[in-house]
Parts: sequence; structure tokens; C-alpha cells
Amino acid sequence: MSARFSVTWTERERSLALWLCLTLFVARVMGQIEVVLLAPSWLPPFRAWESGLIPYSVLLPTQILLIAWMAIVATDQWRGSGYFWVTQQKTRRCLKIIAGIYFSVMLLRLVIIGLRAPHTLLERGLIPVIAHWALAAFIYLTAAPSSEGRVIV
Repeated sequence: MSARFSVTWTERERSLALWLCLTLFVARVMGQIEVVLLAPSWLPPFRAWESGLIPYSVLLPTQILLIAWMAIVATDQWRGSGYFWVTQQKTRRCLKIIAGIYFSVMLLRLVIIGLRAPHTLLERGLIPVIAHWALAAFIYLTAAPSSEGRVIV
């Protein structure tokens, strides 16, 4: 017999959680911009904000487009209708699987960067991992509405 973790949320709570995920991602992007432009001493250096896989000149416009898309999705979830309001079980299941894989890959990334020396975990990429977890949570929450108007997580 297996134990199953279950939390029931209202649609309003789920929508607020989506907006929180979006806010976390926006904070990461804004922090990264501030570090590039002003390099304040109270924020970690630029290398802590990026993984280095995508040049920043490509990454920033991509992040801005992603923020716009996330705002549209979150708005559809808030309203309970629209193009990005997921209604099909198969789509929900696929999105939940994608979110789970995404979260797991970022966990593996965190473990790998945690094993590298000599810098701190923050300097090696903790900020991007947290931002990716916010994106994975956003995908999962987008797929979570139930037909009864309650969300089962």
C-alpha cells in the first residue's frame, strides 16, 4: 500500500500560486538586469545569475517573451477560460510529466553544481535552478485544475 501526498486548492489559490511563480521569475530577470547594468555589491556577481549555456544577448529577450507568455497563461487561469485554460486530461497529464522531468533535471543540476569546487553554491548557479523550479511549478500548476473546480496536487 503506497502513501500519496495530496493537497486540495481552490482555483483562486492555484491562480495566486501561478502569479507567485511568475513574480519569482520576474525577480530573477530583474536582478540579473540590475547586476549587468549596475553591479551592486549587495547582489551576487553575474556568474551566479546565469548558467552560461545561452549568451545573455539571446537570453534576456527570451526571458521577456517567457514573462509575457506566463502572464497570459496566468490570466487565463485566473479567469477560468481562454486559449491556455487546459481542459483535456491528456494535456494535463503531459504537462505534469514535463513539469516533473523539468524539476528533476534541475535537481540533478543542483546536485552536480554542488559537488564542484571551489565556489559557493550560490556562485555556481543556485539562482538559475530556483528560477527553473519556479517555471516547472508554473507548468505543473497550469495543468492542475480539476473538473470539480478544486485542484488536486
